[in-house]
Amino acid sequence: MKTRTFEKEIFIQSDAATVINVIADYAQHPRIHPRIIKLERAKDEPAGTKRYYITDSRKWGPFKFKSKYRADIISVTEDTVHTEAYQPPGTFVTNLTKITPQGTGVRLHETITMRAPDMLYEYAFQQAKSAHAEILERIKAFVELEWKI
Repeated sequence: MKTRTFEKEIFIQSDAATVINVIADYAQHPRIHPRIIKLERAKDEPAGTKRYYITDSRKWGPFKFKSKYRADIISVTEDTVHTEAYQPPGTFVTNLTKITPQGTGVRLHETITMRAPDMLYEYAFQQAKSAHAEILERIKAFVELEWKI
């Protein structure tokens, strides 16, 4: 098993509550996550956790495939969202998103830690890094353009 952390951040012209609401509302995630093709709310949620099963579309070289994983919203505060995801056979991703007021908007900062089996690690880590770079851009566009409509 390997573990590594990466960070991403972006400035969004909005207030903290709006950005937190978008991030913590997984019903919006098919619009902001580039790989989600299906989102299901779990019936077996642990107390205090919102649990979802997400199906993604992925590509590995010439091969296209779907993968399904569990995503939990662990906690939401006025300036943070803490999530965890698990996909067999042993890939775990934690994400702590912090929102900090800055000038006329907010700074969204993600700290993402991934643990995965050695054979899958580099592929999974690169997929997560590229997806989260695009997710932040999509959150920005969604909040600044669509959410206000």
